[in-house]
Amino acid sequence: MAFFAVQVSTGSEIAVKEMLKDVLHQSGDDTVTSIYALETYTRTAHPLDDLTTTDITNHLYVQRLQENLSNLRFAYNQMQDYKDTETIDLMEAYRQQIKDLTSRLKEYRHHSKKIESVLKGYILIELDTNFHYLPKHLWHLIKAIPKVTGFPSRMNIPQHEINAFFEEVEMSAEVEVKFNELLSYDEHVQRQSELLHQANQTNNPEESQTMVNQLDDMNTDVTAEINAMKQTEHPMMQRVKTFIKNKRTTVSMPAFLFRHMYYDEGDDGLPPAELKSSSDFIHRLWRWLRRSDVILA
Repeated sequence: MAFFAVQVSTGSEIAVKEMLKDVLHQSGDDTVTSIYALETYTRTAHPLDDLTTTDITNHLYVQRLQENLSNLRFAYNQMQDYKDTETIDLMEAYRQQIKDLTSRLKEYRHHSKKIESVLKGYILIELDTNFHYLPKHLWHLIKAIPKVTGFPSRMNIPQHEINAFFEEVEMSAEVEVKFNELLSYDEHVQRQSELLHQANQTNNPEESQTMVNQLDDMNTDVTAEINAMKQTEHPMMQRVKTFIKNKRTTVSMPAFLFRHMYYDEGDDGLPPAELKSSSDFIHRLWRWLRRSDVILA
């Protein structure tokens, strides 16, 4: 077998892979055994599963919706200077189409996985024979596919480089964990005061504990805690990132690490869809680090 790299427009890796697959099937060419766009995907903290053909199809459909929406908006803007009845009617039709497409796009994005390529600007093709050079008929066939920009080399990629590359590339899913909406300083102080007052007033131990837990969450600085964990220099922690998204502290992490945190042997864990407690999340992540013998328990 032999591997060759194909340059494509950045962001079009998955679409080119699917087009190439269709072209090869239609041509009856079986020289290419595999095509790699090295997709990864991101899920929010819902039940985790593997990337499927349906996921790829949905991802490409979302891309087409986005392109159609952009074209409609461009056409609509070009008509702004015309005031005749026919143009005004057409603009109204476009406005409705834009509204409908925006709604469909929002719905599909909500239910689909965010998929992207690890290998930006390239796809890899694997041939069934150890060719030293990319066969001429394949060169022409691939070059004719939209979004293909060229080939770094007609020569194959050495096997030891391919082996090293696949060992380094982690193709598992990423999970985004979102916590409570961020409060301003004044809102934080007010909410904290309210919880303390309610905790002191109630005679119900369970209610009191719930409020104490909420206070713990409010005072848990997720970003600071994760930065502290990064100081352990565990390589996996370098793949855990924190950022603000839609006014919420969000953590992006490898899916298998998330599974280890919540589905350890002998631990029923917490269903991902019900993940709310930032203090519990940080506790579990520290526990995972200690079990990994990164730091002393």
